[in-house]
Amino acid sequence: MSNIKKNLGLQTAYQVLSVCMPLITAPYLARKLGASQLGIFSYTSSIVAYFTMFAMLGTINYGTRCIASVKNDRDKRNEVFSSIFVLQIAVTVIVILAYGIYLLFFCKDNELIAVLQGIALISCLADINWLFFGVEDFQITVTRSIAIKLATVALILLLVKAQSDLWIYTLIMLGGTLLSNLILFLYLPRYASFVKVSASLIKKHIIPNLVLFVPLLAMSIYHTMDKTMLGALSTYEQSGFYYNSDKIVQIPLLVINGIGTVMLPRMSALLSEKKQKEADELFMTTLEGVAIVSIAIAYGIAAISNEFVPFFFGPGYDACIAITIIFTPVLLIKGFSVIVRTQYLIPMEMEKNFTKSVVGGAIVNLIMNFILIPQCGAMGAAIATVIAELVACILQFFSIRGRGLGIKKMLVKTSLYLVIGLLMIGIVRAVALIDINIVLKIIVEVITGASFFSIICITFWKKTNNQFFAIICKPIIQKFKR
Repeated sequence: MSNIKKNLGLQTAYQVLSVCMPLITAPYLARKLGASQLGIFSYTSSIVAYFTMFAMLGTINYGTRCIASVKNDRDKRNEVFSSIFVLQIAVTVIVILAYGIYLLFFCKDNELIAVLQGIALISCLADINWLFFGVEDFQITVTRSIAIKLATVALILLLVKAQSDLWIYTLIMLGGTLLSNLILFLYLPRYASFVKVSASLIKKHIIPNLVLFVPLLAMSIYHTMDKTMLGALSTYEQSGFYYNSDKIVQIPLLVINGIGTVMLPRMSALLSEKKQKEADELFMTTLEGVAIVSIAIAYGIAAISNEFVPFFFGPGYDACIAITIIFTPVLLIKGFSVIVRTQYLIPMEMEKNFTKSVVGGAIVNLIMNFILIPQCGAMGAAIATVIAELVACILQFFSIRGRGLGIKKMLVKTSLYLVIGLLMIGIVRAVALIDINIVLKIIVEVITGASFFSIICITFWKKTNNQFFAIICKPIIQKFKR
């Protein structure tokens, strides 16, 4: 448990920084580049995202699971790492060639930005994060990422000054990712070495990798596809509105995804050791914890959007207010999906259930996009995303029914947190009626909402002897008593 707490602490620290970064860069870029230029970046990055997805297949989750399951056997780890990495290199080279064909024959607009986006594919050649996730060493990945992200922010603020600087912004963003991946090779000898592997051993990884890739491909349809279809069926301005609104919601999702990243190797290790009961308990604890965090953040964003969005992005982005509010349910829905996927379906090797859920969501999203985007633009894409995520989440929960996990009991608890969130919105909107400086108003709204939600939750935990009182509150109380 101490190792889990350490990794969660490191991952949380990194995600907090990841949250703070866009709070600095997003409003700056909204003003310097404008909605149309950001729309171009969003559209071109959505195109290259399909290629990077094919390059990596399901390697992040599959590689993490494989490395975690060999435990401390160095020879076996060397073999697993080398065979998966060779497969990754081979597939990525093929995909790079395919992207070159796209650039030569199919890319007609924004050619320079599209070429620079190709750096993302070179980054895939050097992406060995899955090795460090598998051995549960998050300190290396976190410290490296923090340094790169700070440098990225500094370069953006120093070099991006006008709409014509979109190519500089693209180069900074993609170059930072590439450098971040390359640095990991300095630490590679600690955990693995390259060894000669047979073709049969490499081939062994293809099918299970593809099994995990199919749901990732489907998931992209109701995230990346939204941006692609907005660029094709609407305008770059609408794409820019969607990009900014989506970013507000994606920022806190980083924290939730970080929890899933930490828990996947831990759950894989527990299951490989046949500790099913301990794994189930950890799964349910994490699920309730994610519900608390995601509800608090989602309701909080919805509560302050009227004041925060115009202040954050500046003039001309009022359309983002409603889009952002529509997006907020994704935090809870996707939070549940991430935990079910990384802590149950993937460790239990239930990839087929995972695939069915996201394919179902992707089909719904594709249909809804075609219907709503031409009429409603970014708002239509946001509505389609929420519906698709909900469909996928319901299907995932349906696939783990009847396993004695106590899902229904947990969902009843979740409904209570939803009520607390609604009350928080009412209180925050009452605070919004106060006629004070906009910055001060947003600060007061955040403090009021967070304090109310925390106090009610702590009271509930204490009255019901909830485990989160022991996990969160008791250590704090003990520190104050010392």
